[in-house]
Amino acid sequence: MLAAADFLLGVRREKEGWTISQEVITENEPAHPDFNSGDYFQTGKSNTLLILPALPVKPLVFKGNLLHVGPQQKLSFYLKMPLSVQVFHSKNQPANLLSEIPVKRLSDTWFGDSYSGEPAFLLGTQHFRKASDVNPSSYEAICPVTIFNNSPGVLKVERLIIRVENMTLYNNNGNIITSLLAIEYKGKETISSASYHFSRVHHGEKEDILANPRSWASKNLLKINFHFIRNILQS
Repeated sequence: MLAAADFLLGVRREKEGWTISQEVITENEPAHPDFNSGDYFQTGKSNTLLILPALPVKPLVFKGNLLHVGPQQKLSFYLKMPLSVQVFHSKNQPANLLSEIPVKRLSDTWFGDSYSGEPAFLLGTQHFRKASDVNPSSYEAICPVTIFNNSPGVLKVERLIIRVENMTLYNNNGNIITSLLAIEYKGKETISSASYHFSRVHHGEKEDILANPRSWASKNLLKINFHFIRNILQS
């Protein structure tokens, strides 16, 4: 059984399968799974069930209204990322995925222009200048971000998309850390580059991978990473 602030996941072994129950915890009710209304999965005789962390199924949009990066300057900060729970039987492979359950309900949003944008989840505005200040729960990950402003003007970070499908989850001394998101901003009229990768500074000397990326596309991406509501400030 797994429990968060308002989330409860219970699993029960059946003769040739599993029953999975997801409940919402309220202050006035005891926290216990209701297997009578749970989902049953026919899986055979294997007694192995794996419960693993995963990042959300859609990109996350960070609203960095208070962050500004001067020309030729690098800004580093940290975000607190919500996690989902994936349940596999027997082995950690796509064909054995039984259920994926978000621990926290996220608000839908839209990133980019009306016609060329994409659906995403809203992450919010909270950010941290030091990793030690993040203090994540067991169902959250720390996301390190660096932005290098390789343009002649001051970059105001209004809306930044985090493409979590390209991120790996690592274990570092009991904390779950996402891939380092490193962005080079080249100006409003030029597509910025982003990379999602391992870093000894954030992940430790040895890679301890908890979950691989959902997408196996190139780790170096040229995509729209910022959406500006107002014009960039000029130097």
